[in-house]
Amino acid sequence: MMKAFLSLCLASGMALPISLLAQNSVAQDAAATDTADDKETAADNRGMDNIELDTVEISGREAPLTRINVEKLLKVPGSGNDPLSAMRSLPGVTFGNGNSAEPAVRGSSPDDNDYLIDFIPVGYIFHSDSSSILNDNVIEDFLLETAAFPAQYNNATGAVIEATSRSPYYDRQQFVVDASFLKTGFFYEQPVNENQSFYIAARQSLFQYYIENFLDDEDFELTTLPEYYDYQGKYEIRINDTETVAFQAIGSRDKAGLKFEDDSDQVLQNPGLSGDLSFEAYFNSQGIVWDKLYNSGLSHKIGLSHLEQMLDINIGSAGFVRVKNDSYNLRSQFIYPLSYEHELQWGVEINEAHAGYRGEVTADPCDEFDPDCRLLPDAETVTGSGKPVIYDYDAHLGDAWSVTRNWTLTPAVAWAWDDLTEQTFIEPRLQSRWQFRDNWWFTQAYGHHHIRPDNISTFLPDFGNPDLKQPEAVHYELGLENQLRSDLFWKIELYYKELDHLIVAREAKEPLYSDLTDAEYLTLPRYTNEADGYAWGGELFVNKNLSERWYGWFSLAYSRTVRQNKLSGETFSYNYDQPVIINTVANYRLTSTVDVGLKWRYQSGQLITPLQGAEEDDDIAGLYNPQYGSLNSRRLPAYHRLDVRMDKALTTRRGWDLNLYAEVLNLYNRANVTGYQYEGADYSGKEKVTDLPLIVSFGVKAAF
Repeated sequence: MMKAFLSLCLASGMALPISLLAQNSVAQDAAATDTADDKETAADNRGMDNIELDTVEISGREAPLTRINVEKLLKVPGSGNDPLSAMRSLPGVTFGNGNSAEPAVRGSSPDDNDYLIDFIPVGYIFHSDSSSILNDNVIEDFLLETAAFPAQYNNATGAVIEATSRSPYYDRQQFVVDASFLKTGFFYEQPVNENQSFYIAARQSLFQYYIENFLDDEDFELTTLPEYYDYQGKYEIRINDTETVAFQAIGSRDKAGLKFEDDSDQVLQNPGLSGDLSFEAYFNSQGIVWDKLYNSGLSHKIGLSHLEQMLDINIGSAGFVRVKNDSYNLRSQFIYPLSYEHELQWGVEINEAHAGYRGEVTADPCDEFDPDCRLLPDAETVTGSGKPVIYDYDAHLGDAWSVTRNWTLTPAVAWAWDDLTEQTFIEPRLQSRWQFRDNWWFTQAYGHHHIRPDNISTFLPDFGNPDLKQPEAVHYELGLENQLRSDLFWKIELYYKELDHLIVAREAKEPLYSDLTDAEYLTLPRYTNEADGYAWGGELFVNKNLSERWYGWFSLAYSRTVRQNKLSGETFSYNYDQPVIINTVANYRLTSTVDVGLKWRYQSGQLITPLQGAEEDDDIAGLYNPQYGSLNSRRLPAYHRLDVRMDKALTTRRGWDLNLYAEVLNLYNRANVTGYQYEGADYSGKEKVTDLPLIVSFGVKAAF
């Protein structure tokens, strides 16, 4: 938590973090509530007289082997009943240096992802401790689109992460309490009548009450204990068997604060950290979603929502940022079976964002490619305020074409325009799934994508460059799948990504602009699109469903990702380049009420830029400037750890259902190095920074 907060403060030197955070994305809706894999299965079996019923739930039914269902993700050791945190165990996913909050997928930055919850925009989806904002009692489905995603997803060049909450129960009431050493929460569900029901849930972190017991650093004090809160609710009206209206609300708040001692290493090396550092962010989202299936076969999902967001950051003596944003979103998704061979899919989205911002930061422009983003007193000071209104328009059209009984081809096109950059995007997408023999499939996908970064300060005249373009990407993907038997499946996927118009900060005056005067240098754009890159890799995924008391999955990924800074002429491995990632997850049912599980993860060490020394500054007394080697030219030792978990289900005499669980993180106490901390103003000392040691956690979940 503390490392994440410090990273946020230091990142303020890269760009004023004014984040409208309006997610411009459209969620895919099936004819009723079928998953994407259910629809693939239906497509594969066309030619038979199938009738798909709306929202049929069968007890004990296994999820499609092409994916891991929510129930299994909830029991992944080390996830703390959080299926989105359990994404760490899926192929191609890394969380970078230690327990970073958001996932990096297939060589892209976490900032390149798009997050969807129930068709309604959210401010963010992960707390700063990497746990998600979603209550595990309501999550029904979870989808990770890693590349070349369908046309209904826009504003993402990395991955799309979509979570769907279930409908409230209409036949029973329940009250659930869930508590562990890390967080506590409640969940209440109540039918109103046979056609209306609702649930509400709320949680808060607990580590703020004892975190100081684990801190031995005397260089700072916590002025605001790190903590978070979140809530989620849904009221659903079932108009008839094929039509529902749902009122939804979700929100979250995170905050932390600290103060460094004036003689601490952090302040001596980075003077801008002197003073109070604090961070608070929250969002509140409300919406209504209308879901309907007509007799003609046409189905639609239409959502109208409001999103309120706030970001408040104090960056020591370097400045402050205040942002308040309100956005209004209308989105729709339609599906219509035009004929036996063709199923049309289309939708539109309109987003209007009202942002109020105010800030002043003394910091030179910096980006994620620069190892030296210190906040120095002689840096450029940028200041500004405003209340821009930004409109985004998106549309898509696709055709799920059954070319033959065994081959489904889905050509599509996405269109987008916004008045911030005044760019128009027309992006072709193509997906193909061919069953060339029994239980064997060959898959292909291709797509053009773009993203408008949440940090729009880089696009504003006061803080960045209004002539910037949005980053773009082209994705290619090939896959081979085989279901060996009813409970065992494997697949191999190869991918390639081309990245263009990446945003990079202005280079330092020396040596690139040494022929310019200081005044001329400051007229150069603070940010440009002078960077590009690529990523490629392959993944093996093996999944076994429950049989003979156990289930599990294994994944092996090999990849490389490269960036090029055209201003400096550097070509280098990207920060999230981790060539080898291995995940093994297994769960064994000891008895009808006791499960034990394990998760082992191995990944190549994090890239770092080596520090070669430090030189005393000519203008600022007592300040030393670090001298770095080639960017990302060294790799830390490999990261690996074993987590284990045990679950025990109980039913009390009063009929209460209890689930007791215990987790041991990092069972063999591996000292995983996540970086180095340098001591003294002259960086003369060096100390390893390691990830979590062995930790034991207990929890109880009670349903009344």
